[in-house]
Amino acid sequence: MADNSKNIEKSLHISQDVIAQIISNSVSEVSGVYGIAPVMKTPRQIWFRQESMGNIRIGLVDDVLSVSIGVILNSGSKAVETAEAIQEAVKSSVQTMLGLAVAKVNVTVCGVHFGEE
Repeated sequence: MADNSKNIEKSLHISQDVIAQIISNSVSEVSGVYGIAPVMKTPRQIWFRQESMGNIRIGLVDDVLSVSIGVILNSGSKAVETAEAIQEAVKSSVQTMLGLAVAKVNVTVCGVHFGEE
């Protein structure tokens, strides 16, 4: 009998927009966060009417993710505690949903929101 086994090579590609959306959703659930800091839209985003995910930068090397996020905090929230909660939430959600290892999550406080919620 001939061996008719087939080798099937599988691969999965995840868009950075999907990763950014997962990060954005997890950050928005953290208490004390007003939102992701906005960034200027590129001409490409304006032309194609694409949404900007804000100040989120993603690096992926050998299935290990590094993330940098700029956030705006609500007035009265403690920056260090909120940043640590953001780091845990992002790491947990990315590892749970995508199965990618997260090496580091850098959080930069870009502003404080003093208005009413």
